Amino acid sequence: MRKKNILIYKRKYKHNYGDPILADCCGYLIKKAAEESGIPVKVTMADVYCKLPFIIDFHLRHTDIVVYPGGGLNSVTFNQMLLRLFERIHTYDAIEIFINAVGITRIKPKKANVKLLKQLFHMPQIRQITTRGDIGKLEKYIADSKPYPPALVFDPAIWVNEAYCIERNPKSEIIGIGLIRPEIFEERKTDISENQVENMYIGIIEELEKRNYQWQFFTNGLYGEYRFGVQLLKKMGRSKRKYIGSHIFSARKLVKKIAGYQAVIAARMHANIIATSLGIPSVGLVWNDKMNMFAEMIGCEERYIPPERLMEAEYITNQMEAAMREGYDMERIEAMKKTTMHTIQNIVQSESVHS
Repeated sequence: MRKKNILIYKRKYKHNYGDPILADCCGYLIKKAAEESGIPVKVTMADVYCKLPFIIDFHLRHTDIVVYPGGGLNSVTFNQMLLRLFERIHTYDAIEIFINAVGITRIKPKKANVKLLKQLFHMPQIRQITTRGDIGKLEKYIADSKPYPPALVFDPAIWVNEAYCIERNPKSEIIGIGLIRPEIFEERKTDISENQVENMYIGIIEELEKRNYQWQFFTNGLYGEYRFGVQLLKKMGRSKRKYIGSHIFSARKLVKKIAGYQAVIAARMHANIIATSLGIPSVGLVWNDKMNMFAEMIGCEERYIPPERLMEAEYITNQMEAAMREGYDMERIEAMKKTTMHTIQNIVQSESVHS
């Protein structure tokens, strides 16, 4: 049996490491599923943003299966680019496409985006589409039947501890506070101003210190969010070296940083997913419904703070302490992991291999 050549189209962001981690973990899961099934595979990565036809064709000429590893599909511009890529893949008749763990939110999307999603999901070579979000809405977007039915699955980053072979520091006494750019709440029409976001973080810090917790800011890699943290520390008269450290420049360093915390309070979804993977209690500061959907999957809805309670530092800290006492429902998480792995098995067990 010759190896199946599986190509993962990765979002190679230079600064936000959530999506690269997601893709790395998807690759890990495919290799894991292949090993368990005794099926030889070769997994390679390509940049989904690449626009050079000769590079795209070079990858596709040697590919049996293309996997889009997951992430949000809420941008019209990105989805137009993805559709053009899928149309190019369509010129290679033998290639199968698997769309994994895409973010389908419950928020009503733009009409242009609905049209694009329906076009994307109707491509004839697509064998399976799964979502980490709204399964009911995904089913409405899929106009034709696929060999494998749509499914609700975990974001692959929930396996980051295994994929990167990183474990939490059980002796840590530091609370990690994950930053997000302050304007994002206003952009999502949550009626929370940039000044209020600053006050939210200051309030959390004051409450943590009142309860004698050590803390530190961190980011998912976006330099603008790091700069926001540095400016906030300067405003508070706090040490940059002690309370945020150096800017991170790799996905692995982000995971290692989070692994060094006792608990996490974070606004970026993948910061919370990484913490969950490492068994570190986390509290989400919600700005997007995708965070609520992840919380529902792991049974931690009360730990994901809605916009109307983000200024309640005492409540947020109480939820963090409850998370530290209670941990996670590992039986629930393992059951969802099993469901997710079944859909990954479909990728490696697919019958299509170039002759």
